Amino acid sequence: MGHPELGSGSRVLNKTLQALPMNSSIKVILYDLGNVILPFNHYQIAEKLVRFSPKTGTSDPRRIFSFLFDFEKGAVNRYETGKVSSHHFFYSLKETFQLSLTFEEFIPIWNEIFVENQEVSETILSQKGKWKLGLLSNTNPLHFHYVLETFPIVRAFDRWILSHEVGFKKPSLEIFQKAIGWAGVVPEKILFIDDLEKNVNAAISLGIKGIHFHSTQQLREELSSRLKA
Repeated sequence: MGHPELGSGSRVLNKTLQALPMNSSIKVILYDLGNVILPFNHYQIAEKLVRFSPKTGTSDPRRIFSFLFDFEKGAVNRYETGKVSSHHFFYSLKETFQLSLTFEEFIPIWNEIFVENQEVSETILSQKGKWKLGLLSNTNPLHFHYVLETFPIVRAFDRWILSHEVGFKKPSLEIFQKAIGWAGVVPEKILFIDDLEKNVNAAISLGIKGIHFHSTQQLREELSSRLKA
């Protein structure tokens, strides 16, 4: 799977970016991965896993979803901050819900939830070489290995700042501080794009410029404005 061809909308943005002076105040652009570059839906994981549960009170996808993804107490939090291994994460889930599946059977259920927003990918490719590009993601080893192998756009970035590697998840300030350290510029010269407002607000609190992602068209318009000198 090669890099996507630039579409008409992205060509317009690319021409705009090429026309911008390279002394733009923004030097580094940080992108969120999930639901910006790769739309996904976690709930389908719970819906698939419930098929492997006994026909008892545990056979409710909402319970599995809450166990995994509750913002405060979800099991995914320890996994996405590198505190447990992929196998430990799986066996905890399997034991809790008495799931009759193997780790190997679990992997595609866990991973195959992503699609690519081709227009966002085209925008990123149009920026490569003009700005320093970083990927700032709350993710885990299984997901990131899968997207790295499946979606070549992930390799377009100069650096990946990943929650399971640095030990902190957005909106924790520590992960943004790691990104600032890598960027090597003052926060005001960094632009961060994320679909969750709380993450954008955390970045802004450190002086980073932020875009709360809603749609590709909205992103293009804000980039055209923010990346002017």
